[in-house]
Amino acid sequence: MNGLQARTKFLPVFLTAVLASVSVAYGVSHYAIAACEEMNAQRTEAIVAQFRKEFDQRGDEVVQLVQNIADSNITLIMANDLARPNADQSLYVHDAMGAVHDQLLDFVAIVGWDGTVISSAQYPARVGQKNDWVLATKDWRDSPAFLKREELPDGEALSLTAVRSVAGRNDKNLYIIGGRRIDHNFLSLLVLPSGMRALLYRNLEPTFVPADLTDATAVVAHAERFAPLIDEIQKRPQPFVQTIDWTSDPASAETFHVMPLEGRNREPLGVLLVGSSRKELVLLKRRIVLIAAGVAAAALFIGLLMSLWSSTRIIRHVETGRSAIGPSGFGK
Repeated sequence: MNGLQARTKFLPVFLTAVLASVSVAYGVSHYAIAACEEMNAQRTEAIVAQFRKEFDQRGDEVVQLVQNIADSNITLIMANDLARPNADQSLYVHDAMGAVHDQLLDFVAIVGWDGTVISSAQYPARVGQKNDWVLATKDWRDSPAFLKREELPDGEALSLTAVRSVAGRNDKNLYIIGGRRIDHNFLSLLVLPSGMRALLYRNLEPTFVPADLTDATAVVAHAERFAPLIDEIQKRPQPFVQTIDWTSDPASAETFHVMPLEGRNREPLGVLLVGSSRKELVLLKRRIVLIAAGVAAAALFIGLLMSLWSSTRIIRHVETGRSAIGPSGFGK
């Protein structure tokens, strides 16, 4: 056996060892990445659950505050008075403003039994106009709070709204509509892990409006990059996941879980976006790849050395044996 044959014989053994080390590194990499992805999914679910909990708690607060207005003696007197023929509605035109201050609500409107707006704190010019949607439900007693598009003199807002009815004479109800604004202040209540953020989009326009996207700081950089996500959920109002690559560096990417927020009639009035940075995951993958490459290179180098050393020993052994036998085939 010459040197080349010896080296060729042993080299596959060490190449197998190299491949085994690379396979182990790949398995570790795959497991670590899967674990990180699962952890991010769990953190996202926790944020969504936290949002839902805060949303429900805020809704219960709004319901209670509107109920306080409905239960007051002043409201009961108003309901009975407005149920009379030829009642003077102008006497109560400022009552909604007082209720806003007393109950710490952002929006309050008082609507008569025929749908006429008696008083509106957020839009006084609506007084005397019709608000028929509230008449669709006769008794709002057990109705929870819901998302509502709130019209304002200078635009629109997203409101968490509750309605309560007050029985007047001759079965003529008075309706109290109250709500709180859902905006960046609401997002500031959420406790977010490092590398994650929550955004809220007021889905009140048919096309994407960058100014309607907000986070806890009320300012979202590069808001226009979210237009495809909003367009997608406007076409199909169901949750989905999408990644935004902010730069050519994969570590800058951010994965967003996008979920619609529906109103009382299941119309999508808002969008919740929970973002998770992929920086930690990308850096972990790079680190594992570097370690795997280092292990493979070290194994290959050691394998080559061992192959050379083993083949050299075998060659020396063979040559020593031949010398001992002698040229004639007999021992010396």
